[in-house]
Amino acid sequence: MVDAKYSFGSFVLDPLTGILKRDGEPLSIGQRGAALLTALIEARGEPVSKDTLFERGWPGLTVEEANLSVQIAALRKVLGRTENGAEWIATVPRFGYRFLRTLARGDDYLSEPKRPVIAVLPFRDPSGAGDSAYFAEGVVEGIVAALSRFRGFSVTSSLTSAAALARNSSTGDIAATLGVRYLLQGSVLRSGERVRVSAHLLDAPNATQLWAERFEGVVADLFDLEDRVTEAIVGLVEPAISRAEIERARRKRPESLDAYDLYLRALPLFRTVEPSARAEAIRLLEQCVRLDPDFAAGLAQAAWAYERQDTFGRGMSDTERRRSLELAERAAELGHDDPQVVAISALILIIIGGQRERGLAMLAEARLANPNNPTVLSLFAFCNVLVGDLELGRQTFLKAYEISPAALVNYEILLGISCSHIFSKEFEAGVEWALRSIAANGEWLASWYTLAAAYGHLGQVEKAKQAVERVLALAPYLRMSHFERLDRRPNHERYRILADGLRRAGLPD
Repeated sequence: MVDAKYSFGSFVLDPLTGILKRDGEPLSIGQRGAALLTALIEARGEPVSKDTLFERGWPGLTVEEANLSVQIAALRKVLGRTENGAEWIATVPRFGYRFLRTLARGDDYLSEPKRPVIAVLPFRDPSGAGDSAYFAEGVVEGIVAALSRFRGFSVTSSLTSAAALARNSSTGDIAATLGVRYLLQGSVLRSGERVRVSAHLLDAPNATQLWAERFEGVVADLFDLEDRVTEAIVGLVEPAISRAEIERARRKRPESLDAYDLYLRALPLFRTVEPSARAEAIRLLEQCVRLDPDFAAGLAQAAWAYERQDTFGRGMSDTERRRSLELAERAAELGHDDPQVVAISALILIIIGGQRERGLAMLAEARLANPNNPTVLSLFAFCNVLVGDLELGRQTFLKAYEISPAALVNYEILLGISCSHIFSKEFEAGVEWALRSIAANGEWLASWYTLAAAYGHLGQVEKAKQAVERVLALAPYLRMSHFERLDRRPNHERYRILADGLRRAGLPD
């Protein structure tokens, strides 16, 4: 399914998230208002009956007609009038309402690079008692709101999902009705003073379960439990969808790859230590942005791939440095509403462009916009550990790992905590966290050379030597000159602590 947004006048409505914007600024219309407006727009100028609108706005409920009148009046107030002075929503006497303008295909449908779509279905109460209904609704609304902050996938509104559930019995039919690939289902069971929440994520077309989890708490801490469940589920959903999408792209035939597929194929290569794999990641991402020059996530990832070549590889030429900064600037411009794109762009501007203050400010905005995205949190933390507030960086890394221990970047998060200790000259703690990073991914080069540096500072010669041997087994090209080259980066005195430790550990010149 390709995400479609409805554009009319100065307004843009995203029917999947239920967000209405005017001149780029979000407006408050509520989930029911969004469901009603979507139903009216999708009728393409045809009248929509009140019964149909009740089903879309209040699925499965019996409500008085006045409720619909109130919602329509609120929408009219937000929308105002057209350039010709007419109401956007016209009343059809004794029948219902009609949206004034029939939307044409093309400039009124704003297509974006296709993204996976997830629906969060209403959580069930297996007991049938109904005393957990308000808590279940709160959990679902919290999950939808948190997932809506991600730009790597879209999430349908809770009312749209509820309407589909009311009309269909099987998960396959629900997914087909909504046009989504992923379904999040769950249940809430209350027994005395205890509450149990169960949830599972399905890849509906393949009829496979990606994960299942259970959470428990007490009634006295219900609101705290709601927040913890929401945070934990969101932390599990994002990496599960990312892994599933990468695998889906890997299975596609090369001739059928589009920009999004190329982007997905580059992601696992991007995180390897092999120079040839990093070069292939850059090639795929450059091909991706040639196919779609306005794909902000692809632009940001391409800029990051060049930076990784500098950090973990042979370095960058002046041409590559300019290209990385060019890609980052364009990504930040086009993806200003995508916290992950903003965070990646900020990293490049700090590390490659030396724009410390601007980059840290961008990262702070990205973290505020999506505090549940492990990549955003880890980049905010990483840049603070390198060039900003060490303790703030460390605490943010810990938060990132707490909310998403299964994240694709978890080994980098653990490594970041290690670096924060090493830069604070707490070398024993640096060893502990580096070893945890290695346990999560034993092929990650940076974990091994960070461990070697910590052992070097501690004077543990034999362990330092063994770590260096592993570094050279993974990257035979790596020499002290590589780390001395990083002296040109902001706050290079922190890099120097790492370099001094590696020299003591015996990394060759």
